Amino acid sequence: MSNLYSWRNFWIFWGGGLALFIYLILSGGMLDTSVAPSGILDHQSAATADRVNAIHQSWAAAGLLETARWRMFADLLFITLYMSGGIIGGRLIWQHAVSPSLKKVGLLCVLSYFVFGLTDYLETVCQLIQLVGEQGSDMLAGTAALARPLKILTWIVGTVAMIVALVWRWRETRA
Repeated sequence: MSNLYSWRNFWIFWGGGLALFIYLILSGGMLDTSVAPSGILDHQSAATADRVNAIHQSWAAAGLLETARWRMFADLLFITLYMSGGIIGGRLIWQHAVSPSLKKVGLLCVLSYFVFGLTDYLETVCQLIQLVGEQGSDMLAGTAALARPLKILTWIVGTVAMIVALVWRWRETRA
């Protein structure tokens, strides 16, 4: 288990997650329709079965249902990579930093990436269940929409904290 927590694995998981995230953002427009002008983002925030069904119908009419499914599976891969990398990096910083303040930033990374992963998995699984079944659900749509703000917040906090921690660690190890 201790081999998992290495800088090599951090860069593979976190960097791989970041690269996949950039790809998903750059290719995000492929699911845009008049009903869902923001594509997958509209599906994430659709809080009702009726809204989800309207989005599914617009994707079906455009021949995009299979594309939407693959993008959600790619999102699950992104979550796994980015969360794992963030937890690995945060733990390495938390355990090996010299500065007590940097150790706290490392712990913040671990906690932020953990909560990000939980909330993004919850949101994406709720979306995927509806998409695979081609049927919206008020409970699943509401749960996904409810998880979204915390997911976004913890993604921002974790990403900023990790960048700060990496720069801080780099400066600490050079001194």
